[in-house]
Order: sequence, then C-alpha cells, then structure tokens
Amino acid sequence: MTESAPAAFEPRPGQREILEYTAGRMGVAAVPGSGKTTTIAALAARLLGARFVGEGPLGESGEVLVVTYQNAAAESLRHRIARQLSQQSLPPSGYAVRTLHGLAYGIVQMWPGHAGTSSDFRVLDERSQRELIDRAVAEWNAENTPTWGRLAPGDDSTYDPVWEESWRRIAAGLARTCIAAAKNRRLDADGLLLALTAARQSGDPSPELPGMLYLRIGAEIFRRYQLLVETSAGIDFNDMVRLAVDLLESHPDLSTRLNERWPVVLEDEAQDSVPLQEELLGRLTSDRGHWIRVGDPNQSITSTFTSADPRFLRRFLDREDVTGLEMQISGRCAPPVMALANDLVDWVCDAYPVVEVRASAFRRQHMIATAAGDPQQNPSAEASGIALRGYEHRDEELLDVARRAGRFAQSQPECTLAVLVPTNRLGFELADILRAQEVSFDERLQSSRRARTVVDTLVAVLAAVADPLSSRGLAEAFRATHPASIDEPGKQPQPSPVEELVPLVRSCYRPESLFYPESGVTLADAFPPVQALRDADLASIEELAVRVRRWVSAARFPVDQLVLAIAHDLFAGEDLARAHRVAQFLRRRHDQNPAWRLPELAVDLKRADAAREVLGGEGDAAYEPRPGQLTVTTMHKAKGMEWDLVYLVSIDGVEFPGTTEDYFRGYQQHLGGDPAELARSQLTALIDAGSTAGATARAGQVEYISERLRLLYVAITRARRYLSVSFSQQVPVGQRSRRVPDALVFHRLRTLLDNRKASS
Repeated sequence: MTESAPAAFEPRPGQREILEYTAGRMGVAAVPGSGKTTTIAALAARLLGARFVGEGPLGESGEVLVVTYQNAAAESLRHRIARQLSQQSLPPSGYAVRTLHGLAYGIVQMWPGHAGTSSDFRVLDERSQRELIDRAVAEWNAENTPTWGRLAPGDDSTYDPVWEESWRRIAAGLARTCIAAAKNRRLDADGLLLALTAARQSGDPSPELPGMLYLRIGAEIFRRYQLLVETSAGIDFNDMVRLAVDLLESHPDLSTRLNERWPVVLEDEAQDSVPLQEELLGRLTSDRGHWIRVGDPNQSITSTFTSADPRFLRRFLDREDVTGLEMQISGRCAPPVMALANDLVDWVCDAYPVVEVRASAFRRQHMIATAAGDPQQNPSAEASGIALRGYEHRDEELLDVARRAGRFAQSQPECTLAVLVPTNRLGFELADILRAQEVSFDERLQSSRRARTVVDTLVAVLAAVADPLSSRGLAEAFRATHPASIDEPGKQPQPSPVEELVPLVRSCYRPESLFYPESGVTLADAFPPVQALRDADLASIEELAVRVRRWVSAARFPVDQLVLAIAHDLFAGEDLARAHRVAQFLRRRHDQNPAWRLPELAVDLKRADAAREVLGGEGDAAYEPRPGQLTVTTMHKAKGMEWDLVYLVSIDGVEFPGTTEDYFRGYQQHLGGDPAELARSQLTALIDAGSTAGATARAGQVEYISERLRLLYVAITRARRYLSVSFSQQVPVGQRSRRVPDALVFHRLRTLLDNRKASS
C-alpha cells in the first residue's frame, strides 16, 4: 500500500526536525517507508498555519510552491496538503503543487515575450517530438550513407537493408539521448558542435574514440531536429524548461516577483532532479534561499534513460549552506527485509568488486525500525520470511512463481501481494501465464492487455471505415470485433470460430454488395462460390456490414465523434472510458496535423507504442493494492507502493550485470558498445571537464550497474513481510535462449542472508 497519513499526524524523530524548519536551505534524505510524502504535506500545512498568524517565512501573503516529478505524485500531494489543512481548520489555499514541466510552462506563459515566444506557443507532445527526431534521422542518413554504412557489422561494404533499418533505430535512440542531455545542460546543437571542434583542435586525443563519432552524429541530428521544431512553431519539453531558466536569468526582476509569490519551495523526489530543474529552482529561491529538497538518493532509478542524476541531491546535502537531515525511521518492512536492504547498501559501499560503483551506487544510510508506541509498527520478524530460488529456465521460473502467487492469494486473502518484473515484456509473458492458470490479477504494466485490445480494435475499425471497399481491411475489422465462439449442443447455431471466417471475409470480391446490395443480389453473392455457406456465418458477416455502414456515415463528423460512435457500439464500462481517451488523443493529433484524414489518423494510432502513449499508466494515481488480489508490475512502477508479499523475478546476469565484463543490453560489439551511452559519457566529460579524454564505455557501464543495484534496493523495500527473489540460468537473449551468468548481487544476497541467520 502507498503511504497514508494517520488521522492525527504524530511526527517521529527525523520528521520532527523537518517540521521545525524556519528558513534557509534544507536537504532531507528519506529512506523507503519513512513517511516522506506525509511529512512534506505536514510541513506545507504548518508553514501556512504560521502565515495565518503572521509568522514564518511566508510573510503575510506568500504561498508554498511544491514541485514534484510526476502528475500522479502532484495530485497525491494536493490531496494530502488539503487534508492536513482541514485537520487544522485552515482554508485549502496558499499553496501550489506543480510538476517541473507544469511550473516551467506557467512561467513562460506569464511572460512569453520576455521568453522569446508567442503567447499561443504550442508544446510538442512526446509523439510529435519522436516523429521530428525520426525525420531528422532520415535526413541525416540520406546525406551520410558512407558514415553509417561503414559502421555495419562484418567487412562486406555492399548495401544491406537490414543494417539500414537497425541503424535507423540506433540513430534515433542516439539522437534522443544527445538532445535531452545537451538541452538539460543548456547547450544547443551549434554550441555542442563548436565544443566538439574545439576539443579536436586542442589536440585532445579522444576524438578517435567511438563515442566521439557518435556524439558528433547526435549533434548533427540535433541541429536538424531543432530546425524542424522551429519550423513547426512549437517547443519541446526541454526547451520549455530552458526558456523558463533563461527568462529568470536575463530578467532578475521577474525572478524576484516569483520569489515574493512563492517564498518557500518544497521539492519532492529530489533524487530525480535534472540539471535544468536544479537551475530553475535555484533561481526561484536565489533571493531568500528558502528551499527544501526531499528525496532518497538510493531510490534514483531513472538516470540511465533520463537526464536525472542522484549526484545533484547528494551534492546539495553536503553543501555548507544546507541543513542536512535524514529520515531513517521506517515502519514498512519486517526486520529481516530491512536488514537485507541495509546489508546490500553496506556491501556495495564497502566491498563491491567494481571500485567506481562503491561511490556511485548508494549513499550510506540505513532503515531503522519504529519505536514502541509508534502508530506505524513494523511487521514482526516471526511473521516474515525471505526465500531465494534458482531455476534452470525462465519459463520454469515464471510458471512456478505464477503457481505460488495464485496459491498464496487463495490461502491468505487478507494479504496484498505482487510480482515485480524488470521489464514490461517479461510482465506481459507472466500475465499470459496467469491468465492460462486463471489467476486473478491487476496488470500495472506499460499498457495493460485490455488497453492494447481497445486500441487494436479501434485501429482495425478505423482502417475499415477509411477504406470500406478493402476486403482485407474488412477482414481485420471482423477479426477485431467478433470474438471466436464454438458450437455447443443444445444451443442455437453459432458462427464458426472467427479464424475460420476471416479468410471468407477476405475473399469478398464485391464489398459494395455488403453495404448497399442491389435488388435481387444476396449477401452470399458478394463471395466466391463455396460449399455450405452457413446462415449463422452470413448473419455474423451481415452484422459487421450493418455496423460499418453506420460508421461510414458517421465518418463525416470530427474524428473524436466518430470514435465515440464506434466505441458505444463495441465497448462498455472501463473499455468505453479507454475509447474516450483514444478519441481525445486522435482529436489532438488532428489539431496538430490539420491535413491528416482518417487513413493517416488510423496509421498514426497503429504505431506500436500507441497503447502505451494513449492509455499507459491509466489509473496509477489512484491505484491501491487490494488484499487477495495479485499485482503484476515493473520494479520501476512499483516505487512508492508496498505489499505484504513481493516476488522479484529474473534477478540474473542479463538484467543485473555485476561487472564491466558482463553482457549489457544495447551493447553492440562492432560499434564498441552502446552508441547512445558512449555519446552521453563523451558529452558529460566535455561539459564537466572541458575535454572528452577518459570518457569510455566503462563510465556508462558503471552508471548502469549502479542504477540496477538501486532498482533492486527499491524492489526489495516494497516487501512488508515476505520476499521471494529468483533467477534462471537459461534466458532469452536476442532471438534465442542461452545460458547466462548468475547475477553477482544474487549470490551476495544469499551470503548476506546466511550471515544474518548464522549470527542470530
């Protein structure tokens, strides 16, 4: 379960010191389950209560600004602060809760002229940014074929369409990484290219390294991308934050005005801060310095795929002008689980075999159990347990975990439980196994199976409506809208299974006869002569024809109204709500691309990531684990939640590499590593040290190992009472299954657990 405030908040040590805040800069390192969110809400309410009687740093009319990482967290904080104010009989006002991008958007919107943009500026969504990057990559590739052609594996210099497609994906990932990293350091494409030229002219030997080439490629694609952004009259998310920082830097008077409005800034999830965020909040608090940053450096789990970096919070905590505090007391985990998490931190800090990881993975801080009388008592050691299991093959592991989870849910219906997976793909595999075993569960993955089904169904129907005379399109719409059914004795004749009817629909050579039959022409006449066309099958096909005819008539309306008309024919309940969100998404896409018609919109929705983008993360803000109901989610999405029993699967050497000699996802031997990571390492070295010397693949590998260790720490600390950790020796890698090395950290967990048992 997520953290929840007791009826009357009684601060414990660590929380109490935070609530005594009066002024200045404060940094708080909060361990898992220490009540971080509740304490932030209580501090905001206390500051507003002091303002009510004319005391404290807010003055008479100042507001508290709370900045957090995600929309779901922002909504939770708004609710908690309002509840705290209500308990103190104070009005629910005087505070603002914003995400970083929401804050930057508001600042730029206040003074668009000063920011160098128009008052009706448009922020590009994630899809639009990705499309522009793809276009920039295509342009660069067309003009630089010899460059990317030489990077192909092997010695064959002939054109290889397979490599071209692979390189297109690699280049897009490389470009996204370089663009985000450079913009977060307030570096434009021309500035980055100038810095690279200066490094080469200075005699820096590192331009010969592969990462230097990839960084230059990324910078050149960056330049093309930025031109496309400017041509589209939009700005991307990183530009928006940069514009806000530039605005406050060039107009100190505006910074002062905002500081008067928000004298105190409370930053939640500060371990996920990016460089631009630190600059923006630093400028907002430059006049008075009332800045409280709360987070857990040991739960920073996004730094390898975003510009976040836990070093920013660590440095802030160590600054001389910052009051550093720790929230170490946690009532979440049973003593054995807590001890395992603490031992993991100590081992990594003291003895991890890769020396650089010792300093980069964790901040040394321990979880401490609550004292007697605390409202949130830790589960007892007697009612807890930890199991470590090994399997021969991944399939065996998933099958056994699914069986055990299903049995536990039935035998312990009062408990919450979850299976946490390292990747969404693995979660989808497990979900299919659970369905086959008829185990009830909540799917909290990148996009649920039901969400993908809704999107796929609408894609098929929209394609058929866009081209109703295509028999292939009609067949796909038939497949999507008619579930298979089987004849049963004693029942009315049923249509044949859908997969038997799809070829029949595809064979229709007179589709117009389905929709507007001529006099004397039957439905069967629209198909080639076949034996025994069953009446039930024809009735099923006719039902589709009637629907498509109705939907084609509705195609003259705006796309969102068309989708809603289709949805009300096909869906109910939660699926109907999902279809409404798809309708809103397509309306936005049409507004962004006025020339698009239904065929283009259908293709746009068909993109592989549409379900994730449109419906991914649905309901996350309100999700609460339910007793007796299994949750399947990723280790990343599990952050902030807790369960009585947690299964951690696939803790193997592929998902959790232990040394720089291990296999790393994205690593390509013929490219010298992962091009995106190599480029990012070069960029970091170039900006931080003014040189690219020493930036190698090892730096990126160290960062990845460190983050995976933090991810495992987060996963372990989701368990309140019971924890199961498992791995397999045979796992899918690429297109085949192969034996992989055991995870170094798995063996260490076993040793740490055995040592604890021996000493108890």
